[in-house]
Amino acid sequence: MKNNKNYRWTAILLITCTLVNFGCEEEDEGATKMVWEQEVEQAKAATMKYTDFDLAESEGFIDVSGYVPQMGHHYLLPARVDGTFELEKPEILLYVPDADGNMEFIGIEYAIQVEDANNPGTPPEGFTGSDDEWHFREDLAQWQLHVWTVKPNTDGIFAPLNPAITFN
Repeated sequence: MKNNKNYRWTAILLITCTLVNFGCEEEDEGATKMVWEQEVEQAKAATMKYTDFDLAESEGFIDVSGYVPQMGHHYLLPARVDGTFELEKPEILLYVPDADGNMEFIGIEYAIQVEDANNPGTPPEGFTGSDDEWHFREDLAQWQLHVWTVKPNTDGIFAPLNPAITFN
């Protein structure tokens, strides 16, 4: 009888510890997600002034791509292109012409230069966690990351292409 009680208490303790541990893992994942979401909000707040397209041009952002399907126009600030990820200073602003031909701000892109295109190493540490989708452009020797801060993307905020971007 005594062994049966000990077995029950041991089983209850084991189940409780397992549930508590599982709950902690979910909280850690939630905390990480909250951090990257806060970082996206920080980047968005720092760049929303560029809804004024004239401001972007006056600061030196230039169109380096023309219209790219599912991405829009890439306006680069050459002075920002280096090997450093700066949350509030993306190298590229993304625009698409609206129905009247005015440039509509839709998102940002980070472009991190590497010295050796044949040996780019691992993607930069960008947003907290592992959700950001860096891709490497060998022809430019850059790691790049799109962030759809304004135009929602059904494929995810960090997806390289946004199916909602269509040419007007």
